Amino acid sequence: MTTASDPIAKKMRTARRLLPNFTAKIVNPQTSRKLPWGQYGEIVIHGFGVMHSYYNDPKRSAQVLQLHGDPDAHGTPRKWMHTGDEGYLDPDGYFVITGRIKDLIIRGSKNISPLEVEACLFEHPAIKQAAVFGVPSARYGEEVAAMLELDETYGGTIPSNTDIQAWVREELSRFKTPIFISWLGNGALGVLNEWPKGGEREAA
Repeated sequence: MTTASDPIAKKMRTARRLLPNFTAKIVNPQTSRKLPWGQYGEIVIHGFGVMHSYYNDPKRSAQVLQLHGDPDAHGTPRKWMHTGDEGYLDPDGYFVITGRIKDLIIRGSKNISPLEVEACLFEHPAIKQAAVFGVPSARYGEEVAAMLELDETYGGTIPSNTDIQAWVREELSRFKTPIFISWLGNGALGVLNEWPKGGEREAA
């Protein structure tokens, strides 16, 4: 929900605030434990507008609609809808969505949002398009990989993988740095980005 007095930056860069009669929280996607303000996790919602169930699909309903053991003021168990969206609450109470839980890269015990790494890569002057995804790792479960497309207006030579990795490390934590990097021809990522997430992994 937004109001006329909300700053334009909040309207443009966030998913706004909650509507009246709704409650939401950010939880660990694996344990459903509530996370502190500002941490990344899954957005879950409770309120009058939350659906009762999926029609004739109890298995999917049980996956999406869950009891967390936190009753309301009347002692009634609250059913939370797991949205599948990853995000966090900013200091002003606005929700910021950073991706889909199913697309997260899980490296060891760390959850990595591909969109966050892609946003960092897009800031590099040599990069026109970027697709970040997880690839299997015997040590960590998954490692971060990136497919990149060179900006045709870039005047220099294609940056080395080491240069790209150093660029990411300047902005993000070291564990979010792509280990595997491939450069594709112009237009190739436009095709890959039409696939469901995971198509990049298959192409790699």
